[in-house]
Amino acid sequence: MIPLKLKKEQPGYLLNSILVPLLDAAMTLKALDIADIEDIDNAWRYGTGSPFGPFEILDVVGLKTAYNITLNKPNVNDEKSVTYQIAQMLKKYIDENKLGIGTKEGFYKY
Repeated sequence: MIPLKLKKEQPGYLLNSILVPLLDAAMTLKALDIADIEDIDNAWRYGTGSPFGPFEILDVVGLKTAYNITLNKPNVNDEKSVTYQIAQMLKKYIDENKLGIGTKEGFYKY
């Protein structure tokens, strides 16, 4: 653990405040069928030098966690919204017990 100075309180951690919008953007690209998971991850890895793409990170975090975060968004029940599509995508993986690294499969097989 490394202590980081906050100037004031806010919900979530510094990392999550940056990470959640990244993961949402990646899932939006997939839900809208803009690109495949592998290409989205490659774009992030090549563009930033990060060792992991957003979907690999989601597999580490766990798809249930991502799903629960998505369920708390206001338009999750609007079938026309991308949030609804993301929730349905995550639920499909969860229903197939593809929860991430812990189950040896999520968006990727391990």
